[in-house]
Amino acid sequence: MSTLAIAYDAAIAFVILAASRAVKFAGQATARPALGDGLWAAALAAGAALAELAGGPAGRAAAGVVVLAVLATVWIGAAIWRVFTVEVGRLAFDGMAQSRSFREPEEVDWVRDWTIAFYRDNPGFALLPLPVIGWLAVPFLPVHAHGAARVAVVAVLVAWLATTSARTRASCWLGCALAAALAPAASTAPPPWWHLATVLALLPAGRLLRRRGLLRGSIAGDCLLPRPWPAPHRPSAVADGWQARPPRRSPYAGALHGHDVLLITMESVGRDHLARFTPDGARTPFLDALYAHAVVSPRHVAPSPLTTNAHVLLAHGRYRADGESQVHRLNAAGYRTAYLTSARTSYYGLRDILAEAGYQTLVDRARLGGHVTDRELPTAGADALLADLPAGRAPLFLHVHTTDTHVPYRVRDPRFRRRGDGRRERFLDALEESDDTLRRLHETLVERGVLRDPLIVLTADHGESFGQLGYHFHATAVTAEQTLVPLAVVHPALPPVQVPWSSHLDVLPTILDLTGVAAAPSHGESLFHPDRTRRLALWVGHPMRRSTSCYGLIDGERKLMIDLVTERCFESDWEDRSPRSLHGQERRHAARSATTALRRLGLD
Repeated sequence: MSTLAIAYDAAIAFVILAASRAVKFAGQATARPALGDGLWAAALAAGAALAELAGGPAGRAAAGVVVLAVLATVWIGAAIWRVFTVEVGRLAFDGMAQSRSFREPEEVDWVRDWTIAFYRDNPGFALLPLPVIGWLAVPFLPVHAHGAARVAVVAVLVAWLATTSARTRASCWLGCALAAALAPAASTAPPPWWHLATVLALLPAGRLLRRRGLLRGSIAGDCLLPRPWPAPHRPSAVADGWQARPPRRSPYAGALHGHDVLLITMESVGRDHLARFTPDGARTPFLDALYAHAVVSPRHVAPSPLTTNAHVLLAHGRYRADGESQVHRLNAAGYRTAYLTSARTSYYGLRDILAEAGYQTLVDRARLGGHVTDRELPTAGADALLADLPAGRAPLFLHVHTTDTHVPYRVRDPRFRRRGDGRRERFLDALEESDDTLRRLHETLVERGVLRDPLIVLTADHGESFGQLGYHFHATAVTAEQTLVPLAVVHPALPPVQVPWSSHLDVLPTILDLTGVAAAPSHGESLFHPDRTRRLALWVGHPMRRSTSCYGLIDGERKLMIDLVTERCFESDWEDRSPRSLHGQERRHAARSATTALRRLGLD
């Protein structure tokens, strides 16, 4: 392979990477190619050349498979981002490969179907693998056909660019022009000394680029390598306020000593998905009845919009599951503790989180015999709970988690299918059905004596995005759609008042305060303390990558959000009203503050 052939391959790889970036980040500043895209293109071309030098045609074939895998990751990742605003990485593909073993087919098929729908709506991008395969096949053709084949590949790419939004990217056209100029001469045989010179030059160059992080900043590098975080502030010996502490007793401490507790978390239900907060939201009579006589919080924050993280925050009252949980304290105080859900808790490690939290009784989909939904909780769920609970009349702490409002938003009862098949429409229908299910479940548990005069706490694990600030679904950003959720704390002994704000970190400390149980050290405390510090770390967790890509900080009335994927950093209020993009020194300071908080808490 000649030097011109490597340059040709680098030009083609650059066009493919740049075009994929333009499709992935259409309309955003990050749609412009970065230096890393050019370096990755050169690395892919040089790697293939080195493989051919070392192993001949077999080496070239192996290198072609690697190059194809990298570009396929980029191609699939662009579609996943456009549909779900989730950036895939190696962790995501590991999960997809094992998905049939650990998830119900219905819960995997929606990802496939919605991704295919994106390709169907973007046929040009769907056909991009064809010129890629043709390009990688050129070295295996007869030598005299290489020039014509390379020209044909450039012609196909030009035709593709001319029919897509990527045609506005001048860099793509420049790459095609360079490839077209090199194509006829790319088959020239190299001089005898070229092989040794290439090896000596490329190996140290590749190590230097990787060590200095220059191979990042590319659409390929960011899929395959962890995204670099902004530098934190320098370590300080002064306490930074992120330490867990024993919560204080409130004026209502022990007011509900020995009472049963029902904690309800609804899956993916944001505050503004409810009609009581948004006119076109879901109508929820059961929840509204609770709100009418409840201690409520208009700004209740789920610091991490990921179900597993939300369960850690709730059960421990801390950002991480380290040490004794609040559920352990309830066990020690004589409470029976139980968890009821229609989900299969073996998914995503939820069962391990619940076991570590200390729940004594677990009733989930596996316990209920396989394919069940929330609609079976008032019947089969209540039966299993009665059968599994320890005998005796010790007070009960029961955590119920509904799941039908998780994508793909299941609506089982035809009475609740009234809005249509749009994503938000299906979600709102599912939410109304879940509200009815919770009403039936509450009535059943009280009628059958499972719960007696319970303290009821209703919230959601996190919210769900439907386009606010360009994000969709959950665990994709720390926007208000995903982090602001409802909260109602209900019992006749409590006054129906409104507290200014709260978070998941406060839920169990509040419950333990009311029941007179000493709480474990926590990052939160009882809602009945008006002087609680308004300071929270926010992060999306690790749904598809090994490091968090979007995180932020609430400090007083100010909220910061840093998105490492789109390279956005903005400041807003808790509701994301009038977000202001930060630049220069102000941006660096904000990013360092949020990074410092996440690092101190071990959440990066």
